[in-house]
Amino acid sequence: MRVSGVALAIVLASAVLGAGAGLWPALERQLPEPTAVTLSGRVPARDQALSTWLSQRAEWEARAEVRVTHPDGTLVVPRSALGSSLDTEAALSVLGRPRAPSGVVTRLRVWLGGAPPSPIDVPMTYRLDVVRAAAWLAEVAPALRREPIDARLDLSGHERVEARAGRELDLGASLSRLAALGGADELSLSFTELSPRVPSSALADVDPSIVLSEYETDFAKRGGPRVKNIARAAQLLDGALLAPGEVWSFNRAVGPRTLERGFVDAPVIVADELEPGVGGGVCQVATTLFAAAVLGGLDVVKRRSHSRPSGYAPLGLDATVIDGEVDLQLRNPYPVPVIVHASLPVPTRVRVEMLGKSSPGKVQHTYSVRKSEDFFRRVDRRPELLPDQVKRHQKGIPGYDVLSTVRTRFVDGSERVRHYSSTYYPVPEIYWVGSAVDPETLPALPDRATHMEVQGEVVSPASYSP
Repeated sequence: MRVSGVALAIVLASAVLGAGAGLWPALERQLPEPTAVTLSGRVPARDQALSTWLSQRAEWEARAEVRVTHPDGTLVVPRSALGSSLDTEAALSVLGRPRAPSGVVTRLRVWLGGAPPSPIDVPMTYRLDVVRAAAWLAEVAPALRREPIDARLDLSGHERVEARAGRELDLGASLSRLAALGGADELSLSFTELSPRVPSSALADVDPSIVLSEYETDFAKRGGPRVKNIARAAQLLDGALLAPGEVWSFNRAVGPRTLERGFVDAPVIVADELEPGVGGGVCQVATTLFAAAVLGGLDVVKRRSHSRPSGYAPLGLDATVIDGEVDLQLRNPYPVPVIVHASLPVPTRVRVEMLGKSSPGKVQHTYSVRKSEDFFRRVDRRPELLPDQVKRHQKGIPGYDVLSTVRTRFVDGSERVRHYSSTYYPVPEIYWVGSAVDPETLPALPDRATHMEVQGEVVSPASYSP
């Protein structure tokens, strides 16, 4: 509604001339409040209760997407998944707080058609569920982690593989950034750099033509799918570099043994028997490396012998590895880097050379058996066999407690002697038989076999006479 200038003059004159001391308050009560209150620029609906509007707004904010950036790209995540939500209680308290009214002149001016004053904007406040936010960060952290890459020499390709830093999510710093997110729709995660153990500078003075030590093992009689795993492990191991003083890990260098990484099913030792498993045969590469390391004078930090003699290396010179469980770890005691060169010089042999350092002298490994333990024969009835079928599933092997001696005669005439132990458990001879086979008709017990067990029941040697 617009009023003429005459009418306005009459109203103002009446006020000035004292048309009544109560005119101003009455006029102030009659004129609407022109100053609006907004929440981060958004105006609550006039026909809706403030609490209802805020509740709907909070639901919308929970579904709103936040772009979470990291070095490799962006994750689009609902705000609720990050633990961030609109603090409706705080907003209701601020919006419902009484405010000083606009002056009567301002109200009258707006009522007469003038421009209203700027709205009073209340910033939208958010709260963070720290437990939920931390859980989300912990969930995405493994996928965002990048392992550092050590510098190495690709000896077959005649090129250097430069070192590259890795990263891992900085949970504390990222949580602080989440707490400060507020109403923003983009969040940048925080990361900590993971340095490679072998920097590129370590390759500067490496001379791969110098041979520290070498060792070969044969698998002509144990081929099959093991060959693929041996070749793949040797390929991944080739060119690995042990920095001076570094504790080096076989499992870390070769990596997980999975089908996706080129490994296949092949026999592995599980309990007393050979069973199919991804990566069977990798232990032969670990054994060949271990023997070369011993003969090269490297320090053995962690090593476990096989549960039975390997057949391709002397007692005490073998090493078993299990992906994620049992590792072979070595330390380079020399002031220069040592490079691992692993290859298959012929299709039935794997060879490991330790390069980059001259031999400190003559290194010799010998062993002595401190104790030996007999084995037994186990007979299992197998439903998949024909009733009269007999199959010798596994050869029996005695157990041994072995003491290894590594003697190094240095070029200056001095000598160093080191000892370590290996334990090989007795392996039962196993026969698989059909339902109609009488165990007493099996061949005589072999040498070192003490007795026979049929389906777990012991048959004494005295009553056993095939």
